[in-house]
Amino acid sequence: MILRAAGLAFNALLARHTGTAAIGVMSLIFSLFDCIMVLADGNIFVSTSRFVSEEAQSHGSISHIMRLSFGFSAVLSGSFTVLSFAFSDMLAVKVLSSPELGTALRILSFSLIPAAVGSCIKGYFHGIRKVSVPMIGEAASFLCKWLCMGIMLSLPVNMSFYSITAASVFTGEVSGFLYYTAEYIKSLRCRPDDGIPVIKSLPEYIKLNLPIVAGGYVQMIMSAANETIVPAKLLECSSSADEALSCYGMFEAMIIPAIFFPAVAMSSMSLIIIPESAAAVRAGGKRPSELVHESFSKAFGYSLFVMGLFLLCGGRLGRLICPESTLVSRSITILAPVIPFIYLEFVLEGLLKGMGKQSFSTLNSLAEYIIRIACVAVFVPLIGFNGVIVSYYASNCVSNIARIIKVCRCTDTFFDIYGFIILPMIRAAVCCSAGAAVCFMLSHFNDLTVLAAQISAAGIVYVLSGKERPAGQLLPDGVSHHSSI
Repeated sequence: MILRAAGLAFNALLARHTGTAAIGVMSLIFSLFDCIMVLADGNIFVSTSRFVSEEAQSHGSISHIMRLSFGFSAVLSGSFTVLSFAFSDMLAVKVLSSPELGTALRILSFSLIPAAVGSCIKGYFHGIRKVSVPMIGEAASFLCKWLCMGIMLSLPVNMSFYSITAASVFTGEVSGFLYYTAEYIKSLRCRPDDGIPVIKSLPEYIKLNLPIVAGGYVQMIMSAANETIVPAKLLECSSSADEALSCYGMFEAMIIPAIFFPAVAMSSMSLIIIPESAAAVRAGGKRPSELVHESFSKAFGYSLFVMGLFLLCGGRLGRLICPESTLVSRSITILAPVIPFIYLEFVLEGLLKGMGKQSFSTLNSLAEYIIRIACVAVFVPLIGFNGVIVSYYASNCVSNIARIIKVCRCTDTFFDIYGFIILPMIRAAVCCSAGAAVCFMLSHFNDLTVLAAQISAAGIVYVLSGKERPAGQLLPDGVSHHSSI
């Protein structure tokens, strides 16, 4: 959450100095870099986390699965390193029409192998429930990346903004890789002896891993298509390219990061759920249903509380992030009701991937992006930027209702409307009423003071009104009562 807050603050600061159109250009650059990184990564984090958890649950061979994962990630990322370096100029000139990107792509290519191997090790530590290592690694990578960018932007270096961005990504990925490697070597000393591996051969590993890779590729390709069509359609209904890039920049660098900022709790929960779900399925019995019930209880409770906060404070938060335009504050408030669906996706995807339902996850993600792109193509020319908001409502509601149905059917879980929705909504209303009362008492103070007081008051009531659920609770070492690990 600290890293997300720092990133959001950096975007807001950069927008004030360079303008929101420049933020739109930066968002497009990062989208391109993320696309290449996902291609080279092959979703190796998800597969390693799941497979390591299954080996641990069955007292199999973690060493064996890590050798397969390292080999797979090294070959895949190495191939894309060669391709990215060899075709960087052609891609920059003929496809992207920006020769300056050629150097940036060559710099980025050298970060693909350390990024992929680092993701592999992160998956390993999530699989054995030692999540402090990925936490520290993410922080180190983030700090090195933005520190490098800040230093290079402040010094008179003879490099384009594209190359500076690529160099900062390289610095962050290499620093994270070095830390993960050191921690992995250290963990080998205290790892238990290996047994008979669950996944015995490379062909079996590839067969199980291919749907996970395909899912990552489908999501990446559709995401890239969506992020390409949005600015293109905004350009059609805008008076200038600067206006279109400005709207796109505010959406990608301010509105979406603000909406997704509290979702860090859900995304972190999702990373833990992947190995927990895999272990629950292998354990069998009532454990999968208990895990789903516990996950839904926490996810609905938290997401409905955050929805209430954004309805209450969205306008004030938007003015603080971007005082130059009302688009940010208005959009944050309008998007608040779809927050439960957006946040639930993290938990639902974690459950589905842990249960091995990658094929459904891939098809559902494909449908989600098709709906989103179709809505952008139809509604943006008709109603402008509001068409982007319509696309988020339509895609998130349809796809996540489908995910809920699938998870409940696969685990034979009864969807408790009263416990999952009605009670959390009442709790959220009580919490936000406390925030509204504070706002009334402090109405003569500035926005920052009132916002901090509102969130604090609502948060305190939320924590005090919470209660622990005994089903499936975790032991102090992070191991489930229902798990034999």
